[in-house]
Amino acid sequence: MMIFDDHDVRDDWNTSLAWRRQMEATSWWHERIVAGLSSYWVYQHLGNLTAAERADDDIWQIITGHDGPGELDLTQTLDDLAERVDAEPSAYRFSYSRDFGDQVRLVVVDSRAARVLEPGRRSIVDDQEMAWLDGQMRGDVDHLLIGTSLPFFLAQGLHNLEAFNEALAAGAWGERAAQVGEKLRQAVDMEHWAAFQEGFAQVCDMVIEVASGRRGAPPGTVTFLSGDVHHSYVSEAWHTRANERRGVDPLRSRVIQAVCSPIRNPLPRSVRVGTAFLSRSVAAPIGRAASLATRVPRPPLRWTYVEGPWFDNNLATLEVQGRGLRMWWARGVVSGDEHDRPVLQQVADITIDPPR
Repeated sequence: MMIFDDHDVRDDWNTSLAWRRQMEATSWWHERIVAGLSSYWVYQHLGNLTAAERADDDIWQIITGHDGPGELDLTQTLDDLAERVDAEPSAYRFSYSRDFGDQVRLVVVDSRAARVLEPGRRSIVDDQEMAWLDGQMRGDVDHLLIGTSLPFFLAQGLHNLEAFNEALAAGAWGERAAQVGEKLRQAVDMEHWAAFQEGFAQVCDMVIEVASGRRGAPPGTVTFLSGDVHHSYVSEAWHTRANERRGVDPLRSRVIQAVCSPIRNPLPRSVRVGTAFLSRSVAAPIGRAASLATRVPRPPLRWTYVEGPWFDNNLATLEVQGRGLRMWWARGVVSGDEHDRPVLQQVADITIDPPR
């Protein structure tokens, strides 16, 4: 099971309306996006779907209904689909969910092709996609796993800086500052959930309702699974202290995020140091001061790293253990000149105990 991200098509794919207009002005973008989405449908999307979901798919029905003497050429059909999706994301859904018995639900979110990029409004998924996600975010399972190519919980300091950048690029400090904000967004990839505050807050509210038992029996964990950021880490989220003081319903699920970037560009040492700094609580007030300067609301949850970051090429494995989880990260190691016999070396092994 997979979901695409920007480098499957182009760096910064759908990061902003300005970026999109730049691409549409080129001679090659249309062919690139059509080919990317068409090939994804063939080589991966069908594999993400259950047999029943495939049976409901219009294009799959064309395939299974073909009984003519010649070959079936779906090139134009798929190209037409890709064009519609690129122009109007609600035309087709690449997000999906899978239930593993009665214990685990995996919900995988398309946070790239389904974006809203309009004058005056940005959202990481469109309204129909958000409504679909809202319907999937339910308890009555041991674990609710949410797959998203982009981390939902960045390091707190970086989260606040991306929120600040979104407000800046939207004109919070005027047109000239907005141009600077847009250049900065594209230059340093400020395009995660934190840079789409509308969608981030909506999903936070869903998580709080699931974890507090307002959407069925609370799971043992609500766990985000993601990659993208060239390193790996584990974070955990809680109610904000303001919510705790108000006596809102406590979270009865552990809210976890596990990040793994298996094959990532090696980060320069200066970037690794900066990433490690932003992962620490000392950096959070700096980013928060910046976001407050543009009147960005406080997030509905607070979170922190509990393990990591690790900067190796890692493979991550998640194992369900009742209402708890075991997760481990391993990197490939070659001993001497035995390049045909690499071995996996454990980087971290973490147990997430169920809530008490």
